[in-house]
Amino acid sequence: MGALDEKAIVITGGAGTLGRAYARAAANEGAAILVNDVNAERAEHVAESIREAGGRAQADSSSVESWDTASEIIQACLSHFGRLDGLITSAHRTSFGPIWDLTEEDLDVTLNAHVKGHFACVHHAALVMREQRSGSIITVGSRALNGLPGVSTYAGAKGAIMSATFSWALELAEYGVRVNCINPAAMLGKGEPAEHMRWHWDFSVERVGWSEPVPSANSVAPLAVYLLSDHAEWITGQVVFLSGDTLALLDHPREKRFAFRPEGWSLEDLCLHFRDTIGANLEMPGMDVPIYPWRNGVGRDS
Repeated sequence: MGALDEKAIVITGGAGTLGRAYARAAANEGAAILVNDVNAERAEHVAESIREAGGRAQADSSSVESWDTASEIIQACLSHFGRLDGLITSAHRTSFGPIWDLTEEDLDVTLNAHVKGHFACVHHAALVMREQRSGSIITVGSRALNGLPGVSTYAGAKGAIMSATFSWALELAEYGVRVNCINPAAMLGKGEPAEHMRWHWDFSVERVGWSEPVPSANSVAPLAVYLLSDHAEWITGQVVFLSGDTLALLDHPREKRFAFRPEGWSLEDLCLHFRDTIGANLEMPGMDVPIYPWRNGVGRDS
């Protein structure tokens, strides 16, 4: 018996490195997979590899970037397998460059694939799952949420996706539908990936590099299977990180440092007290620098 026996799962971006890993792992646990990818040849290749291994899979090349074609993806799963039990939104396309070089087209490339693509697919899946009062939706985030120079379109899109995940989880909970987000750290290129990444900051140095070898995409797939399965029927509205031997939960964005003045805060008060109250321990954005370097002025030497 597999953890996903008799379930039908849609995986967008299913021919990509992560999507392919999710698809094969879910199929190995008994799920029927709709492998969606705009690259029809690659989608069919993944679906065929699942069938050759004894699983059930069909390919689909509809784009997530249109409300209508996103509907076709969900309907394709219903047509092929007669049901929809899970959705993983792994479709990916992004642009690069600092904010001063970006064009509107650059922005649209990323937002259409990630933000609109997520909203469209989750919308149409929710219509089905809400009616049947069951289902698991997994969105795909990124550590880029923390800030990644030169990829602000992608980082911003992933932030939007994670925030939307919280809202969708709240909206769908009463219907028995779960919505969670995976933040994967996995090798997307070639090479022999390491199994472990360093996560503990060394505060004796100014910079700790994060762009080191990371685990393979296959190492993240068990988390996707778990969240799709009935074993995780109690989990919703969470962002879960997995990289090799490290499993972590992302804190929900809430206020965590406070300063109070009963009469309110004037400009003079802020000038006098911001630094020594909530500004005493500013955190550095991004993924690699532990110490805030600009206490003497942004752009100046510390």
